[in-house]
Amino acid sequence: MTSEDLLTARAARQNSVRPAALTPASVAGWVAELGFTTAAQLGDEAVEPLEAALAERRVVELWLWPGVLRYCSAELLGYVYVCVGDRNLREDFRRQARERQLSWLAAEVYEQLLGAEGARTPGEVRERLGVERTSPLSIERALSELAKTLKVVRLGRRGGEPQWQTLLAAFPHLQRAVDTVSLVEAAAALISRYLDAMVCESEELLAAFFTPLFSRSRVRAALNGLEAAQEAETVSLDGRQAWRLRPVEEPQERST
Repeated sequence: MTSEDLLTARAARQNSVRPAALTPASVAGWVAELGFTTAAQLGDEAVEPLEAALAERRVVELWLWPGVLRYCSAELLGYVYVCVGDRNLREDFRRQARERQLSWLAAEVYEQLLGAEGARTPGEVRERLGVERTSPLSIERALSELAKTLKVVRLGRRGGEPQWQTLLAAFPHLQRAVDTVSLVEAAAALISRYLDAMVCESEELLAAFFTPLFSRSRVRAALNGLEAAQEAETVSLDGRQAWRLRPVEEPQERST
């Protein structure tokens, strides 16, 4: 396979999964097919249904990649959480604040959201913490800090403002994933989803893409596991080794 062949295959793959009508449900399905997509890839027409899909918890906005927001299906979130989430979402933030891994304001914002019923806008958070001691920009920065460590998620918008909720409240089942899914299994599931969307990718580029989630050694371990399970295989891409999901073989009809 050449790079030109790969670009053609990716374009065909992406065109084949684009829904004819953009609704919250169809955009959620589209995001699931694309793996870790961006708003730019979805286009301006998808903005409104994407916001609705976020509010309905069908899609999750991830702040883990530097300089870009990515979107994934709610089904993938458990695997992402296993890779980078806090093990105790109710308590770890206190230790992180003491060790200066988390700012004092972010810890206060998180504690306020833990006790809130439902999602809160930045304005509501600031009102509860005290408008005299905080600014709109400081609250936004604190929420961004929390989102980058997967403590909170944005659930669309309300009244023109983003609304935020703790990961624990929005997806209460997630902490059980830590007890049932290993880090290598989670990495394999995410890589498999990415390879399905990208058709084919080198190990180096896989490692670069998933750097915010896990190390290169985890990428290698996950690929070895997928290969052993006959779910992935190596191919030649411009003369270099790359990985793709193993094609599903159609059962042959018996001759009569």
